[in-house]
Amino acid sequence: MTSLNSSLKMGERALSANQRAIHTAGHNISNQQTEGFSRQQVHTQAAAADPIGLGRGVEAQPAKRVFDHFVQKKILQENPRTGVFHTREDYLNKIELLFNEIEGNGLNQAMNDYWNAWNQLSSQPESDAARAKLQEQGGVLAGRFRDLHGRLGGLRHEINGRLEQTISRINELGLKITEFNRQILNFETSAREANDLRDARDHAVDELSRLVDVNSYEDSRGYTTVIIGRDWTLVQNNNFFPLEASLKGGETRMLSVDGVATHDSRRDLTRVFREGEMKELLHIRDETLVGYMQQLDELAFGISREVNRLHATGTGMNSSANLMKSSYSLEADAQREPLPYIRDGIFQLHLVDRHNDILETYEIEIQAGMDTLPDIVGRINQTVNDPQLLQASIDADGSVTLKTGSINRFIFGEDQTDFTQVVGFNGFFETLKGAEDIRLGERVRENSNYISSGRDLIPGDNRIALEIARLQSKPVMREGTMTFSEFYNSIITELGLKVSRNQAEMKQQDSMLQQYREIRGSISSVNMDEELTDMVQYQKAYEASAKFLGTVDEMMDTVIKM
Repeated sequence: MTSLNSSLKMGERALSANQRAIHTAGHNISNQQTEGFSRQQVHTQAAAADPIGLGRGVEAQPAKRVFDHFVQKKILQENPRTGVFHTREDYLNKIELLFNEIEGNGLNQAMNDYWNAWNQLSSQPESDAARAKLQEQGGVLAGRFRDLHGRLGGLRHEINGRLEQTISRINELGLKITEFNRQILNFETSAREANDLRDARDHAVDELSRLVDVNSYEDSRGYTTVIIGRDWTLVQNNNFFPLEASLKGGETRMLSVDGVATHDSRRDLTRVFREGEMKELLHIRDETLVGYMQQLDELAFGISREVNRLHATGTGMNSSANLMKSSYSLEADAQREPLPYIRDGIFQLHLVDRHNDILETYEIEIQAGMDTLPDIVGRINQTVNDPQLLQASIDADGSVTLKTGSINRFIFGEDQTDFTQVVGFNGFFETLKGAEDIRLGERVRENSNYISSGRDLIPGDNRIALEIARLQSKPVMREGTMTFSEFYNSIITELGLKVSRNQAEMKQQDSMLQQYREIRGSISSVNMDEELTDMVQYQKAYEASAKFLGTVDEMMDTVIKM
């Protein structure tokens, strides 16, 4: 009777093992399309023999997932690199669209139209139409600079919004991983395998690795610790240490990324990310876009500087003045320092009568690196030596005013020092920041007759207009190695190379990552044919086990009836 009881229990274990195997196969089949699911297998082993050496059948172990930790680690290594290339592709394409010259309304076209307008004025210096056209094209060029600079700045603020979304998603995934840690520990305390929970946790870590570089490891209790960037612990045991977007000192409205350990303890993590979408978003915002904006500023400053240097020393139609205020100003502290960006030499002021005849020429000497603005203003007054003729003064806002005290007027002459340009007298353009704020000078905006075309108040004089027109082909950028157009085209060319290079590298990276995912799929994904084949075998084994139990049951009935 004892052996029959043993046989009965052996049959029950066989039935249970095959039932569990069939259930596992069904679970695999139902999750064939579930992202991140790893197929599971039921492992069996022979039960320990009885004291006399008779076998006791089979013992089923908890189902285990088919999973390769090495392959998963490689995927976590390649995911953030892929995130870098795809994020870069997204924003390089947006930048390229901003610089698009195809429709004929780009910055390059505006520069060409502007220089052509100067050429036209040099041919017709007394033409109202030519002056109006130049005034218009100058305004268009300045507007194109401001618009392109503003759009690049707009992309930076767009990235701020995406950073907030990325931070929010990182925190969501971190909370999920923390909760999975807790659930897995509770589930496996009773000697069960939390296969589905582990799949879900690994899937969350997988998604997280696309956003930031991740280093994760599991301890003996089943907890996964997640470290992002160089050294920020996002998840440890049941503890979650979130990220937070913050505005702090430095550039206005640009978000920083903080790690929050406690309510009173936080750390700036903006520069700790080495790979992933987060790192590239910060890189594009703070380096790539800033770099293009700085190059636009350099170009705008270059055009403004070279045009104004000539324009300030020229005259237009009836452009003499009895009062002129500089476009730029210096704060009180700056007035005590040597005036920057000026050169040694002299600049001229011509006193003219109502018939535009030069009455007197004053030459004011300037020493670069020594003379302050008050020094230069004082020297102007000392040189003229008669406030009734002409007087210079520094206004309360730090600007300079030149004023005649009689019926006479004044014009500027030769300027070896760049003083007129530096302080902003008689400039065609005004700018303090470059492409961001470049615009027509106040006098040019007021009246196109103030556009300088000649050097003297002589009808038909076109010398200044000719010199400015020649700037188009003059290498004045990058220490005299590039023209304005060459400099701008170098920006476009470099951008195109970046786009092309990133596309090639992204394609290669995607291929590598896909290979690892395919390897993982070949190991862990559900194969429907295999599962159906296994199910048939498990079914037959189940039926055989049921038949064995039926036979043992009949034998026990026979014994009982004896």
